[in-house]
Amino acid sequence: MRFSPQNWIALAIAATIVVAAPNPQKNKRAPFPDPNDDDFYKNPANITSYSNGEIIRSRKATTDLGNLNNVDSLQLSYRTTNTQNEAQANVATVWLPAKPASPPKIFSYQLWEDSTQLNCAPSYNYLTGLDQPNKVSATTDTLVIVSWALQQGYYVVSSDHEGPRSAFIGGWENGMAVLDGVRALKHYKSLPSDSAVGFYSYSGGGHATAWAVNLQESYAPELNIVAAAYGGVPTSALLLFLNKGFVAGFVVAGLSGISLAYPEVEAYLKPRLTARGQQALAQVQSRDFCVANVVTHNNFVDVFSLVNQNDFLDQDPVRQVIARETLLQAEASYTVPVPRFPRFMWHGNIDEIVPFISDADYVKEQCRKGANINWNVLPLTGHAGAEIVGLVPALDWMGKVFRGQTPKVSCGNGVPVISGINSPSARQVLGSDLAKRLEELKSPQSSLVKLFSGVAPS
Repeated sequence: MRFSPQNWIALAIAATIVVAAPNPQKNKRAPFPDPNDDDFYKNPANITSYSNGEIIRSRKATTDLGNLNNVDSLQLSYRTTNTQNEAQANVATVWLPAKPASPPKIFSYQLWEDSTQLNCAPSYNYLTGLDQPNKVSATTDTLVIVSWALQQGYYVVSSDHEGPRSAFIGGWENGMAVLDGVRALKHYKSLPSDSAVGFYSYSGGGHATAWAVNLQESYAPELNIVAAAYGGVPTSALLLFLNKGFVAGFVVAGLSGISLAYPEVEAYLKPRLTARGQQALAQVQSRDFCVANVVTHNNFVDVFSLVNQNDFLDQDPVRQVIARETLLQAEASYTVPVPRFPRFMWHGNIDEIVPFISDADYVKEQCRKGANINWNVLPLTGHAGAEIVGLVPALDWMGKVFRGQTPKVSCGNGVPVISGINSPSARQVLGSDLAKRLEELKSPQSSLVKLFSGVAPS
């Protein structure tokens, strides 16, 4: 499944329309203020007195996913750490299963937020209501994934992995936010220290998972990570593959996200931005400028036209940050860790958004050093197509690992994937209702297809 550029705009606009279709039974406004105006998101004066993952505040939060599954949901404000090693408050959404598995299991889901504005964060857009600006990413395949996990009896946590600064593609900050979100859930429910944890995500969310995986041994070694399933992952912060392309808006968002994660980069770039660069970064950081806007703005822009120094990527501190914000050892200024727990990774081999080859290179590097990766290459499949096609086999694999039935493969190879998202085997994994919902995501009217659609084979 590949998509044509013209349909990206159609999908982005229609996705918002479809998700926000009027429903007299639903409140139009979210139950809490915009995060920019909500004290729940702010640092307390004594933030440094909290340990990483310790809960600062908590509140019940009515969510669409909670209502759909008849389960309680809540928000946790917790302490995490930014790239300057400073304490900061962050927010996670938690769903409590109606019948928890025994022993307890934690499913950490990272949403593809793909924006650099706080009111695009998952916690705000999961809330019931129709006025939030990033409902499209919070209500498409997320509905199937989170519902499946709750049906298994897993505790589900979804952190605002970009943190309070909305540091899109800032791997270190994103990874720490995810790990501390898991810690916060464990604190809230007083779960056993050895509770099994699994990560799941795709694309921008997959990037956050990849960095949580990368940092876990050094940052949160006490967590019992047993599995991580993630696909379509960018291995570096550059996103230059998209420069001057139809969705070059992601390059602008990436430049913004790295500047927000690293004040020294922001300070370096600020006096060097062209007028167009100043306008583009201000726009991408403005309220309500979420993924649909990222897709439909700055099309075909050349990121080098935004800065009046053509070699700015080769200059410090930008060069140093790029070498820090990569998962590829060949590009990194640090020793890239090699986790030993099982991982399931997948990527469409004609992905038009995130380069397939860099992800494949990462798997090769990791496997040479002793990793345990079930690697699935999806033939003739683009970015959005792989998101849907990879979902069932990834969840099936995750369930098996949680049950102690991890499929055995040689690192870098994959087990045969489940064919057909509406096949009997898919229905066995998801159940008939969720399988039907997943099948609907393929239709021309689905919000996911409308966000990424149209890139007909060129």
